[in-house]
Amino acid sequence: MIEPFEDGQVRGDVISYGLSSYGYDIRVADEFRIFTNVYAATVDPKAFDERSFVRWQADTCIVPPNSFALARSVEYFRIPRSVLTLCVGKSTYARCFSADTRVALVDGSAPTLEEMAERSQDAASFWGYSIGSFGRIIVTKLEAPRFIGRDALLEIGLDSGEHIRCTADHKFLLRDGTLAPAEELRSGSSLMPLYRELVRGYESVYQPLNGHLLATHRLSDEWNVRNGLYRDIPGTHRHHRDLDRRNNNPWNIERVPAAEHVRLHNEKTYGPGFDHQAHGQAIRAGLKAYSEDPLWSLAYSAAQRDRALRFWTADDYDAARARLRQKHRASWTDERRLAKSESMKLFYQDPDERRRAAENSVRAWRNAPARRESQRELARSLRLRTAIDEESVRGALSRAGTIRGAARLLSCDRSVFRRFPRLMAEFRKRRSSLRNHRVETIRALPGEHDVYCLTVPEAGNFALEAGVFALNCGIIVNVTPFEPEWEGHVTLEISNTTPLPAKIYANEGIAQVVFFESDEPCTISYADRGGKYQSQRGVTLPKV
Repeated sequence: MIEPFEDGQVRGDVISYGLSSYGYDIRVADEFRIFTNVYAATVDPKAFDERSFVRWQADTCIVPPNSFALARSVEYFRIPRSVLTLCVGKSTYARCFSADTRVALVDGSAPTLEEMAERSQDAASFWGYSIGSFGRIIVTKLEAPRFIGRDALLEIGLDSGEHIRCTADHKFLLRDGTLAPAEELRSGSSLMPLYRELVRGYESVYQPLNGHLLATHRLSDEWNVRNGLYRDIPGTHRHHRDLDRRNNNPWNIERVPAAEHVRLHNEKTYGPGFDHQAHGQAIRAGLKAYSEDPLWSLAYSAAQRDRALRFWTADDYDAARARLRQKHRASWTDERRLAKSESMKLFYQDPDERRRAAENSVRAWRNAPARRESQRELARSLRLRTAIDEESVRGALSRAGTIRGAARLLSCDRSVFRRFPRLMAEFRKRRSSLRNHRVETIRALPGEHDVYCLTVPEAGNFALEAGVFALNCGIIVNVTPFEPEWEGHVTLEISNTTPLPAKIYANEGIAQVVFFESDEPCTISYADRGGKYQSQRGVTLPKV
C-alpha cells in the first residue's frame, strides 16, 4: 500500500515520518516548483503556465513570504478499494495549540480554536490582535482556523493563573520583541502582553511600545482605512453600527459626520425626538448660572466673565460656537502646543506656583458657603445609599476599568469609593502591575492531543485570551483526498502564509495521512472512472 514503508516513527534530527497511531507521516521529495511572479503569468488551474514556477531540486527549499510551492511525496501509494485517505499538514511546520485554546477577538469574545474551525466552515470571519511591523498592537484578520493533527504538548503556566498548551516548537513573542519556542522558555521569562481595559465603556488596548492606552475601535478603523473600505476623512467620528461599544469588528465600525454621530448617541441616551435646540439652551442656562458663582470672581476678570456671558446667551449661539471652534483650531499650531506643554510642565514643577494654586482653591471654597453646604448634603445622601457596597463597586470597576467610569456607572461621586480602601488599593495595584506576563511553570503533558492553529497573513502572529502573543501557523499543506484504488506519488501544495521566508526539508516529514476504512468496498473506484491523475510519478500540475 505504501512504498517505501517505515513501520514506526523515525525521529532524531529529522522531522518525524513513518507509521503513527492511526495514520502515516509522509516525506516530501527533493524536487520542487516554486511560484514566481517575475513574468506576471496568471495562475490558471485550467492552463498552468510553466513560467509561473521555478524548478528547484535540493535538500532544502525556501518558500517566499505569502507564496507557495508544489512538491511530491517520497512514498508511492496504492489505496485499497475500501479505503479513503485524508492528508493534513504536520504540526512541526504548523506550530499548534490544544483544541481548547482561546483566542482574543476584538468583538469581546474568546472562542476556542476548535470552535473557530467549526464556525469557519460556515464562512465566519474573525479579527484579533497582532504586533505590527513597528512593534505596535494592531487589529488583523485571523484566517483558516483548522485542525492540524495530533502531537505532544507542553503546558505553560503564567503568573496571571492562565495556562497555555502548545507544541514544543511553537514560538512566542517575548517582552523585548524577540522570539523563543515554548521549549526554550524558562520560569521568569517575560512574554509580550495583551492588556485590555474599559474606558467609558469602550475597550482600550495597552500599547507595550509606549505604555499608552489606545481605543480598540480606533485600531479597527485603521484596519478599514488600511484595506480601502473608506478614507480617513477629517470632521468624521468613528461609530459602532450596532451601538455596542464592545463589538469592535471592523465591519461594525463606520465613519459618520460629527454632528450626526452626536445626534445618534443623544437619541440613544434621551430617546427619539430629542430636542437638541432645547437641550443646548438648557446647557447655556446652566453655564450662565455657573458663571455667576463666586468662584468665578477669583479665577476670571470681569471682562472675561462678560465675554463668556455674551457668548453663551447670543441668539446665534451655534454660529458663534462654530466661529470660535474654527478660530481655536487655527490658533493652536504645533509650535503653540509645544510651548503650552512646556509652560505647564514648568508650572507644575514650581512648588511656589503649586502652593499659590492651592491657596486660591482654599479661598474660593471659603467664600462659597452655599457650595460647601451643597457638598455636605451630597455626602449625607451618599451615606444613605446602602446599595453601593463593596460588591457593586468591584463590579463597576471591572466593567468600567477606571474609577471615574465606575462612579459614572453607579451614579455617584468618586469620593464614595473612599469607604472601600482595601478594594481601591487592590484595584490600583492591579493596574500598576500591567507591564508584562511572566512564565511560572513549564511541564510536558502525557500522550498526544488534537492540535489546531490559524493564519494571520498581515502580521504572522496573534494574541491568545491568556494575554500573550504567539506566531501563527506558517505552512499549510493542501492535498486532495486519496480516493479508493488511486495510486501514485502525492502532489503537495505547500503554502507559506507568513510575511517571512519558510524553509522546507526534503526527505523529512511534511504531512500526516489518516485512513478511513469502509465496511464494504465502494461501488465505483477512482480506477473504475479512469481518473486522470492515476499512477502519477513526479510533481503533477492540474489537468483539464
